[in-house]
Amino acid sequence: MAKTVSSATNVRAISFAENRTFRSFVLLYTLMGLAILALLGLLYFRASKAEMLSSHRLSMQLEGESYLPNLIKWMQGERADFPVDPAYDTAFYLGQKHVGGRLPMPPLDFSPGIHENRGMIYLVIPMGSYGLKEGKTVMMTRDDGLWLQLYWRSAAMYGTALFVLLLLTGVGLSRLFLRPMKEAVALLDSFIKDTTHELNTPVTAILTNVERLDTALLDDKQRKKIARIETAARTIGSIYDDLTFLLLRRDVRIEDVPIDLAAFVKERVEYFQTRFDAKGLHLEIEVEATANVVMDRTLAARLIDNLLSNAVKYSDRDTSVLVGISAEGMRLENTGVPIPEEKLSHIFERFARADESRGGFGIGLHLVAQIAARYRIRIAVETEGKRTRFVLTWPR
Repeated sequence: MAKTVSSATNVRAISFAENRTFRSFVLLYTLMGLAILALLGLLYFRASKAEMLSSHRLSMQLEGESYLPNLIKWMQGERADFPVDPAYDTAFYLGQKHVGGRLPMPPLDFSPGIHENRGMIYLVIPMGSYGLKEGKTVMMTRDDGLWLQLYWRSAAMYGTALFVLLLLTGVGLSRLFLRPMKEAVALLDSFIKDTTHELNTPVTAILTNVERLDTALLDDKQRKKIARIETAARTIGSIYDDLTFLLLRRDVRIEDVPIDLAAFVKERVEYFQTRFDAKGLHLEIEVEATANVVMDRTLAARLIDNLLSNAVKYSDRDTSVLVGISAEGMRLENTGVPIPEEKLSHIFERFARADESRGGFGIGLHLVAQIAARYRIRIAVETEGKRTRFVLTWPR
């Protein structure tokens, strides 16, 4: 079954190693920061709640010092009515049996100390020191929630400030970690630029002299040698054109003109014919309908040349390469080295190569993606076994 990478040439989808690493680091750092903030928030919440309960406990204990003498008088029969505390709801229990008083809700936990349940705060005071071993006095009040409001205000303010600080620190650290990668890429770009300047003169000289040779005067063996020289020179020339476009495209004037796609593809195929012949590849061109596109001819040449060069590079010997042209766009199919599944989504990235043993700088398909993005051309890559298909769809 075919695997497809859709819209590979969307500008936002063309990610570079540096940007991808930066985003991954920031995302991981942000998730870690949020986890730390969540833990700190939980600890702060528990501390705030504990402080609130401690404050209520102190107030209830102080109130109990004046209330318990009246309760003792009631238990001893010195007063008929159950004493009412002006600050808290109170009740008296023997074990868990209610004896006197009234509470908004029955306590769930009768262990001595301060408790909170369903918005109610209550203090359980054991009465053993008053001669009532099973006796418990319960003082209860409603939680006003002021401490919770203060918690959310403080958590929002300090949490936001801490998150911003962590995020800025993460961005700074990520840029620090990426500096060696940037330096390596800059060094590689400088090397490619210097190499490009040195390629032009010898390649031009080789092609010029090869084209001037009268091969009719040569025997078959010599003609094959000359053809191999021409193929190698055109391969280097194609790489030179890619590097020149990559390094100097800002200085090149772009002029979009109508192009007959079928005629233009045939023209570019003729340029690659020696490379096709050298590998024994059979080229088929199917023109289903006339297709006219508006593009800069140099950019169109780089787009098609790199697709053809990619097909030659990754095709098995003595196989066929199919170029189909329709009103919607074009497709190019070849049989050979399959694209590994783990590399399928990265083949349009700069310096990416499906097969390291095939050579090249890994910039051909990257340039294809950039040019396609400029003209809003959608590229889908389909693989099935050893068959690979590039489908280009022009915008309506």
